[in-house]
Amino acid sequence: MASISCKYFEGVHDVTHIDEEYIQVPEGATVEKLLGILSYRYGPQFDRRLYSSGEISGVPFKTPNMYLNKRRIQWKQDFPAGMKTKVHDGDEVWLGICPGGA
Repeated sequence: MASISCKYFEGVHDVTHIDEEYIQVPEGATVEKLLGILSYRYGPQFDRRLYSSGEISGVPFKTPNMYLNKRRIQWKQDFPAGMKTKVHDGDEVWLGICPGGA
């Protein structure tokens, strides 16, 4: 198992009511799996607060407001696998709108 530090900021904190917790995930789990565990734990309100969605040039998108080890998951140069990026023991995830970014 891998232990992931999850820190909750604006929006998401309103649902979790805690600042930080450690989540245990199976070795080899992805960001997508971690967010699935958290969504199951905190329910649909968590998803509504975590994800931004809309359309760009007619193409729908849904993306989490999150950082993995102080880098935005959307940065393809850092995370070419995006949501399929594997998380590792000791990783730190920030969820929600982080004050001042990373």
